[in-house]
Amino acid sequence: MRNTVIEFFAHQLNTDPDTLSKSVDALSYITDKKKVLESLYEENQEKIKKILSYLKLDNPSAGDFYKEIEKHIGILDKQVFELLGKPSCTSNEGLTNLIGTVLGLHQEKFGFFIKREVAKRLLAENPPKNIMRELGATSVEAMLEKEDLFEVYAALRFMEDRDWLNATYLAAYRNLTAADFETRPIEIRVLDANVWQKVTEGFAHKKRHPMSHLKELGLIFLIPSEELKQALTIYLFGMTSHYVDEVTLYSNYFKYYSKEADFGEKIVSAIRGNVPDVSLAGGDPNRWLVIQRYLFKEDPADPRLGVPHISSEAFCFRGASHNLLRLEKMMPDLDFELWKHTNYVAAWFPDKDSGTSLINFNLMDNILSVMNKLAHQDWYSYHFHEALWNKIFIDYFGVEKLEEEVIKHLLDGWFDIRKI
Repeated sequence: MRNTVIEFFAHQLNTDPDTLSKSVDALSYITDKKKVLESLYEENQEKIKKILSYLKLDNPSAGDFYKEIEKHIGILDKQVFELLGKPSCTSNEGLTNLIGTVLGLHQEKFGFFIKREVAKRLLAENPPKNIMRELGATSVEAMLEKEDLFEVYAALRFMEDRDWLNATYLAAYRNLTAADFETRPIEIRVLDANVWQKVTEGFAHKKRHPMSHLKELGLIFLIPSEELKQALTIYLFGMTSHYVDEVTLYSNYFKYYSKEADFGEKIVSAIRGNVPDVSLAGGDPNRWLVIQRYLFKEDPADPRLGVPHISSEAFCFRGASHNLLRLEKMMPDLDFELWKHTNYVAAWFPDKDSGTSLINFNLMDNILSVMNKLAHQDWYSYHFHEALWNKIFIDYFGVEKLEEEVIKHLLDGWFDIRKI
């Protein structure tokens, strides 16, 4: 199948129309679902019309949209800020309130994670010398008498060198078995910036936002920082939602493979975020890749972005929008109309500088673009691209199948749609 609909979405996905056409033909043959992409096109057009009506725009330029998006992100951010009790990323209390509220919106609050006693044993067997030196601790036991176990783990990847992390820290995980895991609640930590000053400095330099997670421990941690005053509350809300969903997804992954002989290797692969080589797609329209990182951030021209694939990251970011929909029920005046089920929606509009610009309505792309004060031509679109690939897969197989295929094929990095 090669038509204007194929051309439309291939252009949005930065992929070859023939590649997308062959993939859609294969999907239609296997599922016996016809005109799926045409229906998605009609949905896209209908949502664009609703957005235009909501924003009261008539024949707008790309510049008109950028201004409206900036305004509505600002409104939404202020409303969420008020609703969550005016949290601040410069205070422990503010961050604790924010992440507690987000966690409360999730149904899944437990997962399959490394046992506390096992985590302690691994530290004792492999002492983190840089952290211990910084804290003035003479032994792991003495360190853990004063410091929280999970805070120490949060600091590992920012205070220990890469060689130690790969040769010692991750190597120890290869020997873990199902007996070293347990079902327990997702953990939250807000690190004391005074105690973990070097973590704060290193984290802000590497990540530019005050939060991250450790999948294997079921830990989400945040770092108060004066340098991060400009971080939008709506961004922190979205990232927290994402991390809760990601920790849950990988918990299911760990549990699924926990009885396998190479379980330890599968743990390491998930933590490293290994991604498949593009050759695994093999030019076969029945093969889809499983990608667990936003490759666009590393190389916008990465060839894996142009072949059919599903994204675990984009799957987890769905939760941010869903949680805002839940907040809308608590706060009817919440200005969320613009972002309802639009993470995969985009359209071209005239631009005085480049002819036309693709405006996407992915919530996280627009939040990041506004927060980082990007020039309009530099606004992000990588969350949108991955959300659209996921949407195409979901329209044929369903969201449950997407999660299932991610879990089953994360390690080998590809799957055959004929075997779903």
